[in-house]
Order: sequence, then structure tokens, then C-alpha cells
Amino acid sequence: MKRQRNFTTRDIIFIGVFSALCVIATTVKIPLVTGGMVHLGTACLFTIAILFGGVYAGLSGAIGSAFFDLLIGFSPYTIWSFVIKGIAGFIAGIVVKGLWPETKVGQHPVTNKVWMVKAIFGCLLAALWTLGGYILAWWQVTGSLSVAIGNMPSSLITSGVGMIVAFFLTVKLHNVIKM
Repeated sequence: MKRQRNFTTRDIIFIGVFSALCVIATTVKIPLVTGGMVHLGTACLFTIAILFGGVYAGLSGAIGSAFFDLLIGFSPYTIWSFVIKGIAGFIAGIVVKGLWPETKVGQHPVTNKVWMVKAIFGCLLAALWTLGGYILAWWQVTGSLSVAIGNMPSSLITSGVGMIVAFFLTVKLHNVIKM
């Protein structure tokens, strides 16, 4: 039977720092004509998922997104963001890296084609989960399904931009990060 891994002080510190990075990255936003916004919080979440796994990405995404909503005044979405972004980070991270980060740095992602397939698949699954979750959240908060569906393009664009930025960041950060 495999021994379960416990949280260490280092894990808690990393998750706290990554949560703060998610908040900061989400403040970097580009407004769309639809009223939505494209932000870099998703790029941060996907980067954490690819480099550090599901536990780090899930908790960082949940805490960071919920905290952003509280800070910026989107309090009706706080619980929604906590659940949606937390599960999205967990999905992407578990598909790409597993539950926890490796204790040593592996093969560089550019030379590992399996990494790219896993990263694309994990991020796409997380993006689809996020889209579905936020359609439900927008519908419940605004009371209008048409408003919820109208926000779909901004969610898809945010996820697409997040994937592209995360892939570039991951390639650059992979050799720098030593767990």
C-alpha cells in the first residue's frame, strides 16, 4: 500500500504565494465589447497546473480566484469562483502532472511530446469545466440564461489566451524551478 503524502510547510507557502499570483494575474485584464473581460488569471492557473500538479493548482486557483472576487467587489461570484477555478486547476494539474509536483525536474517539455499532449488535453478539459461552471454561475447570479450564454465568448477567449501564455511560461520556467 502506498503511503499518503502530507502537507508540508513548504506546500502551504507555495500555495499561498501561487494564490497571490492568481489574484495579481487576474487583475491584468482586457475589457471586451461584450462586457466581459479577458484576464491572465487563467494563464497563471494553467502554468501552476502544468508545473506543480493538481493539488497546488486546485487550491491556488480556488483561493486566488475567490479572493480576487472579494477584493474587486464580485462577491456574488466568490463561492462560484472558489469551486469552479479550484476544480479547473485540479483537473488540469492532475492530467498533466498528477496530484503533487515531482521531487526532481524531469525532461524539458519542449523535447517531450507527451507533455504537450497532456498539457493541451488537461487545459482543454479545465476550460470546458470553467465554461460550464460559469454559465451556471452567471445564470444563477443574473437570473438570465441569455446573459450567461452571452458571456461564453469572453470565457473561451480567456481560456485560449491562458493556454497560450501558460505554454510559453512553462517552457521558460521549467528549467528554473527546482522542487
